[in-house]
Amino acid sequence: MRKLLLFSLALLTAVAGYAQNVSDLIIAEVLAEPDSTGVIDDYGRREGWIEIFNTSMGTVKFGGCYLTDDPADLKKSLIPKNDLATQIGPRQSKLFYASGRTHDGTFYTDFTLAPGKVVYLVSNDGRTIIDQLTIPEDLPAGKSVAKLATDAKGLLFETVAPCDPTPGAYNGDPTAASKSDQMAERDPHGWILTLVSVSVVFSALAILWFFFWLLFERPAKRRSLTSVRDDKNSVIPSAARNLSKAQKAGTPDGEVAAAIALALDMEQSGDVYAAIALALHLELGATAHDAESFVLTIRPTPNSAWNNPADGFRRKP
Repeated sequence: MRKLLLFSLALLTAVAGYAQNVSDLIIAEVLAEPDSTGVIDDYGRREGWIEIFNTSMGTVKFGGCYLTDDPADLKKSLIPKNDLATQIGPRQSKLFYASGRTHDGTFYTDFTLAPGKVVYLVSNDGRTIIDQLTIPEDLPAGKSVAKLATDAKGLLFETVAPCDPTPGAYNGDPTAASKSDQMAERDPHGWILTLVSVSVVFSALAILWFFFWLLFERPAKRRSLTSVRDDKNSVIPSAARNLSKAQKAGTPDGEVAAAIALALDMEQSGDVYAAIALALHLELGATAHDAESFVLTIRPTPNSAWNNPADGFRRKP
C-alpha cells in the first residue's frame, strides 16, 4: 500500500509537471498564404504554416496536444504521441504545415489556413486552449502575423502584422535591452531598487502588525476591560454606597469593612490591601486625618500592631 501511494504521488507530480511545461508553448507565427518565396515542405510544396515556440528553459514534450482552427472542434488535428520529434528544446520552435492532410506526416495539420481564421493550440486534455493567434483578414500573401518578443530575457510578446516571415528563427530583436538592462542603466548603483525593496518589506511588516493587533491584541483588551467592568459593577458600587453611609455616620461598621475588603480583594492582595483597609479605618474613624480634607495621612500609632509578626503566631494548646 505504501509503494502504491508513492507511485501515485510520483505519477501525479509527473503529470503536473508535464501540464505546466505544455502551458509554456505559444503560437509564435502564422503564415496563411505563401508566395513564391515561401518555405518548401518535404514534398516540394509551398504551404501555409504554424510556428510553435517554447518560452521556457526546459524541454517540452507536446505529443498528444491538438491544433485547430475551429473553436467548436478543439480536437481537429492531433499531434502524434509516438513520435520522438514532438518535443521542443528551450527557446526553440517547431513548424507545422497547414496542408489539410495529416497523413503527410507528424508536422502536418488536418486543416488549411486563410485570412480571418483563428489558430488554436489545445492541451492534451482536448479542452484547455493553451494559446491562440488571429490571422488578419487583410494579411497579404507572403506575409505573416507574429508575436515579437519585446524583452529578450523575459520574452514579453507583442502581436504584429504584417511581418516578413521568419520560420524557425527568433521573433524579435535579440539585441534589444530587457527591462532589467534598462533598470540597470537608469539606476547603476541600485538605490531605486533598494528603496523599493525596503519599502515593500516595511509595508508588509506594518500590514502584518495591524492584522495581528486587530485579531489578537484588540479582542484581548476588550475582554479584559469587560471583565473589570463586570467586576466593578457587581462589587464597587455597593462598597461605595456603604462607604458613603459610613462617612455620614462617622464610624465604619462590619458591613462597610467587609465591602471594602471585598473590593480591595478584586484589585490587590496581601499586605497591600491590609494596609489600605487600616488606613481607611483610621480615616473613617477620624483618628488619622489632618486639617486638609482632601489629604489622607497614614501615621504610625503605638496602639496598632497589625504588622507585628509575634501577634500572628498561633498559641500552643
